[in-house]
Amino acid sequence: MGANSFFSRVKDMTSRVVDSFIPAAYDEEYEDEEVVQQVQQTAAQPRQEAMTSRRVANGGTVSFPSASYSTSSVPRTPTTGDGGTPLTVHTTKVAELKVRIHRPRRYDDVGTAVVQLKQGIAVAVNFDCLNDVERRRVCDFLNGACYVLHGTARVVSSTIILYAPKGVDVTEAAAQPH
Repeated sequence: MGANSFFSRVKDMTSRVVDSFIPAAYDEEYEDEEVVQQVQQTAAQPRQEAMTSRRVANGGTVSFPSASYSTSSVPRTPTTGDGGTPLTVHTTKVAELKVRIHRPRRYDDVGTAVVQLKQGIAVAVNFDCLNDVERRRVCDFLNGACYVLHGTARVVSSTIILYAPKGVDVTEAAAQPH
């Protein structure tokens, strides 16, 4: 109890010292308090937003505010964006499919194949010039690169694998009966 009274006396003394150096007019102080109270009341008022609820995997629901879209005074057309600004549409021709054939003789020769995969070029790798240990190592490296680039790998023969980048669909043709 003695500690509380000591701290309260120190607080009173420091507030008097501050008030003597920085006197505040009563009216200004009162107006500032009103503004603070109004801001707090405005912040405390609940926003009336449309809430959307979605069911989640565990059976519960999750609510979140719906997206609000602003309306523009200028109508939106296919050639203009919001506010009537013209849109520029860039069209490209269908890309030609490129396939490069690689015949690595050692592990260090595979870097160019990965660069071409990153550029969107399919790569067929012929492993017939590698021994079994290096073949396994090169194959693991290319499989990892293809996985990271979201590509696909298909076995063409016992020594050839086709690595295709994302966006290139590789399917196997059905065998024709003779």
